[in-house]
Amino acid sequence: MKGWDEELAKTLICECGEKTIGEAVAIFQNTDLPYKKAKKLVTGCDKTCCRQPLQKLFDMTYFGEFDMPEIVRLIEIRNNRLKQLLEDIVPN
Repeated sequence: MKGWDEELAKTLICECGEKTIGEAVAIFQNTDLPYKKAKKLVTGCDKTCCRQPLQKLFDMTYFGEFDMPEIVRLIEIRNNRLKQLLEDIVPN
């Protein structure tokens, strides 16, 4: 697969479903479902916290070319937003 990185594939993409990037790709490759239903196979929920990286990964899986650093960047943005939100809610 073009652009695939085994090390980055071990990065957790969804904390709800506890799935890595590699596991999500395997699920997306083995289904004919549209994104919204395929996402539920990965996450097991209807939350939108991992929507951006999952949607990008779904598209990349469809086209067979992966920009793993971009997926990791989107995950880091999400994690930083969640961290900031928690810091705003629960001050030190």
